[in-house]
Amino acid sequence: MQSPPVTLQVTRDPFPHVVADGWWPAELLGQVEAEFPDSGDVRWRRYENSQERKLEGPPPMWGEATREFFGEIEARGGALEEAFGIPGLQMETIGGGYHLIPPGGYLDIHADFNRSPQTGRFRRLNLLVYLNPGWVDLGGHLELWGAAGREVDVTPEFNRMVVFETSSRSWHGHPRPAARWPRSSR
Repeated sequence: MQSPPVTLQVTRDPFPHVVADGWWPAELLGQVEAEFPDSGDVRWRRYENSQERKLEGPPPMWGEATREFFGEIEARGGALEEAFGIPGLQMETIGGGYHLIPPGGYLDIHADFNRSPQTGRFRRLNLLVYLNPGWVDLGGHLELWGAAGREVDVTPEFNRMVVFETSSRSWHGHPRPAARWPRSSR
């Protein structure tokens, strides 16, 4: 296993988060992107309502490289524990895995559930990794919100990771639709 190329620096506002580029092996992420299912795959869970328009890929869709990547995430848990000051982190993929946002897709600003519906454990961190080389679309950016509105805007660029504490005040989403196809993350 490779060591992370950078030390994670947590920013505290609007809530504890990290944005880091190049923290994962680019070759492995390229393999993950290559096995990403086509948007027409019938196994996608499709969400289209007033809060979201997206596709979510459950575990049966995940390929070998994706499963290897999840192993990399678990192996680097110590660095995440240290950066956020949260000992004993354990990875769960409930709500995680493949995400694909079609042109015009969005995810309203929201705070995620704080307890795992399967294990009852508290969800402490969200970790997103983007797989979009050369992103130039003005839409589709992840936004982190505080009391006054948008405070952080993150372009969903290839091998960019966003990690943030999961709480009732960790408001986030990508409310501005993208025109580009696809916008994908793990």
